[in-house]
Amino acid sequence: MNRVFKATLILACVSVVWAVQSEGLLSENDKSDTTTDQDTAIEKAILKVHSDMMKAGEHRDADTVFSHVLDMNKGVIIQDGTILTTRQEALDATKQGLQGLKDISYKYKQKYITVVSQTVALWVADGTTSATIIEDGREINVPFAETIIFVLRDGQWKVLHAHRSIPNNG
Repeated sequence: MNRVFKATLILACVSVVWAVQSEGLLSENDKSDTTTDQDTAIEKAILKVHSDMMKAGEHRDADTVFSHVLDMNKGVIIQDGTILTTRQEALDATKQGLQGLKDISYKYKQKYITVVSQTVALWVADGTTSATIIEDGREINVPFAETIIFVLRDGQWKVLHAHRSIPNNG
C-alpha cells in the first residue's frame, strides 16, 4: 500500500471517528478498546450483513439491500462523486440503476474491516461489478472501490454511510 493511500485512509478514519463522536453515535463505553474476540465477532457480523446485502443486490432487490441502511439525511451514500443525502434518494437511485439489468454480480479482490469500537466498524474493499443489460444483452464489467461505515443499532449492524466509486487507473 503506498504512503499517500495510507495517509488518506488514516485521515478518512480519523474524520469518520470524529464525525461519529460529534453526532453522539458513540457513547463513553464505546470508546474503549475491544478485545481480539470482540473484533473477531464484529468482523464476522459485518461480513454476514455485507453478504446479505450483496445477495439482495444480485437478486435486484433494492428494498432488502436498504433494509440494512439507517434512515437519515446527512449524506447516506456517495456514488462516483454524487452525494445522495437521504436514504430514500439513495434507494430510488439504486432501484433505477437496477432496472434494465438482467443480472448483476459482485466479485471482491480485497476486503478489510477495521473495528473502531464496539458499535462502529469500517469496511474498505475493491472488486468488479458484472452485469447483463436486458435491452441488448451486452455484458459489462466495472471495477469499483468502496468504503462503508457500519454502526450497531438495536442489536443489528446498519450502514451509516457508504462511498463507492470507479477507480482511476490511468
